[in-house]
Amino acid sequence: MYSLASSSAMDPSQEVVILPPGDHAYGAPAARTLDFRRLVGSLWQYRLLIAGIVAAFLLLGIAVTFLMTPKYTASATIQIDQEEQRILDAEDQAASAAYQDADRFLQTNVDVLRSRRMAERVAEEMGLFDNDDFLELMNVDPPGEDEANPELARRDEVLETIEDNLGISLPQDSRVVRVSFTSPDPAFSAQFANTFVASYLRYNIERRLDKTAYARDFLSRQLEEARERLQNAEREANDYARNTGLVRLPSTTPGGADTTITTIDLGRYNDALAQARTDRIAAESRWNSVAKAPDYAIAEALQNNAMQDLIAERARVQSLLEAELAVKQPTHPTVIPLQKQLDEYDAQISRLAAGVRASIRDAYRIAAQRESELQGRVNSLKGDTQAERDRSVQLNTLTREVETSRELYDGFLQRFRTLSAEANITSNNVQQIDIAQQPMEPSSPNLLLNLLLSLIAGVGVAGLVIFLREQMDDRLRTADELEQKLGLKLLGITPALKDGESPIEALEDRKAPLTESFYSLRTALQFAVPSGLPPRMLVTSTRQGEGKSSTAFGIAKTMADGGKRVLLIDCDLRRPSVHRAIGTDNDTGLVTVLTTDAPLSSVVRKTDIETFGAVTSGPLPMNPSDLLASHAFVNLLATIEDQYDLVVLDAPPVMGLADAPILSAIPNTATVFVVEAEDSHRGAARNALRRLSSAGANVVGGVFTQFDFAKAKRLGLGGGTDYSYSYYEYGS
Repeated sequence: MYSLASSSAMDPSQEVVILPPGDHAYGAPAARTLDFRRLVGSLWQYRLLIAGIVAAFLLLGIAVTFLMTPKYTASATIQIDQEEQRILDAEDQAASAAYQDADRFLQTNVDVLRSRRMAERVAEEMGLFDNDDFLELMNVDPPGEDEANPELARRDEVLETIEDNLGISLPQDSRVVRVSFTSPDPAFSAQFANTFVASYLRYNIERRLDKTAYARDFLSRQLEEARERLQNAEREANDYARNTGLVRLPSTTPGGADTTITTIDLGRYNDALAQARTDRIAAESRWNSVAKAPDYAIAEALQNNAMQDLIAERARVQSLLEAELAVKQPTHPTVIPLQKQLDEYDAQISRLAAGVRASIRDAYRIAAQRESELQGRVNSLKGDTQAERDRSVQLNTLTREVETSRELYDGFLQRFRTLSAEANITSNNVQQIDIAQQPMEPSSPNLLLNLLLSLIAGVGVAGLVIFLREQMDDRLRTADELEQKLGLKLLGITPALKDGESPIEALEDRKAPLTESFYSLRTALQFAVPSGLPPRMLVTSTRQGEGKSSTAFGIAKTMADGGKRVLLIDCDLRRPSVHRAIGTDNDTGLVTVLTTDAPLSSVVRKTDIETFGAVTSGPLPMNPSDLLASHAFVNLLATIEDQYDLVVLDAPPVMGLADAPILSAIPNTATVFVVEAEDSHRGAARNALRRLSSAGANVVGGVFTQFDFAKAKRLGLGGGTDYSYSYYEYGS
């Protein structure tokens, strides 16, 4: 039997620490952020492919460069100023030479330089339409004789060739335009550029002269028409004002509109009405405050001297009366005169207060009457003003017509005088700065530029190839992908072993990364479900060879190391492996118990760990699925729940077999799904999980096995996390 005693207990002076603890044991997926380390790792992984693609593109760029015909570019420069003549000197018209429209003016001239008309003009001056010499020089095939119109076809081909090789550039914030032409002949390039500039200078002068002659003729006709329109407009406006009786007064403010007498009266009466309304509101407020106020609370009455004297006398009599009433009856002879005197004072005070109220009421009525009269006058003037405005509509239209005609006439007259004075002056706002010289070096092909473009293209294609390969690769390469792509809670990660190293042997070394990873997995499993460690745990995977049996053995062993009573049952009745893990035979086992009357205790194999037992598969049956789905197996599991803290079921893989879904459906069974790094594919794993889910399995999480930490760190496959294990000791 394989010895497990060396790892059955932990040294209290030592502790295993897993770095980082993170949230991975609890299923929190890492954030989807750009992982530069993984990017660098991918570049390193595909470095030979990248180098090959880039080298191929560089060689292609070199070959293309040496196969291209050398071409020479000659350039001339011209300066374009903003001194173009204007036909109409009106600020609201956007003349092409207006300083506030400089960009549009310069761009217009650039477009003229690029126009087909300029290309035709230069081609005609240089005789390029006469034969095929120009096309042959530019390495362009002349049109064949089978064309419907060979001359027209040659003409179009020449113009297209000129447009393709002509360069017109205007730097930003500059008035200097560069005119360049590229051809295989350096002398012809310089000749064409200079001819083009000279032709444009002549064209610009011709255009300005034609424009001046046309402008004078145009302005002469327009001036006469404007004079007649102005006279007719003034005559019609005066006749209408006379017939309607409209009298307008000029505005007293610069730029103000004319007004009428009715409008002025309306303004004055409206101001008076506003003041009258204010007075009425004040009078009404005073009347409302005294109408029902007590006589002693009227402020205007209290300001009267007689009222003040009466109030003082009444107070004196009131005091004497109160003194008498304190010792005598109201009917006493000395009390009655005082009471009569007090009543007389009250009557006098009431009469004075009533007079004050009457005066305030009269003032209120007068203010209201004045407001009403002014309101009536204002309403009347409003009607008169509206009627006057109705009559003024036509007059306003006629007046605006007069003003427009006068402005137009003055503008035409001023421009006609200016053009007449400038008729004999011929100026050009375009002048040549540099003459094109014959170039000594070819402008193309540019070896460095072509190499740079080839390098950029090669890097781009290489990046695209790598991206496509990464996207098409559905292997699960990191623990984060297990959570993100499968939706599983990550319970633990087990490292890849060296070639020839057995996982069973590696678990004997407590300092080994594999052992430490299973201790971390043990901790995660204890919190896998809310109730704590489940009584049964099923370990399965998508396919054979992903490390499920090693994982099941590691879980059982580390749980036993922690003091748990653990039973490992080999439920893979097709390819059993538990007997090899514990170093025993497979003559009897689970199949023996299920097919005979043998008790379970007779097939439980002991290990060097006292609390760790194992049940091998036994003889391979003909019907594994039927045995695992039988009531006998379910009853067997139920009978041993009280004997063990944990029963670990090493199940067959999910795909292609019904065993694992059957086992996962057993109540109170937690399923642990094993995924092998680099070799497990997302599609197959998701199908396996879908089968388990359909069977009602309680999948508590996944274990990522055979993960190469060194390779992951080198290729940046940590998903933003450094997975590593460290071991340290307490004590001196």
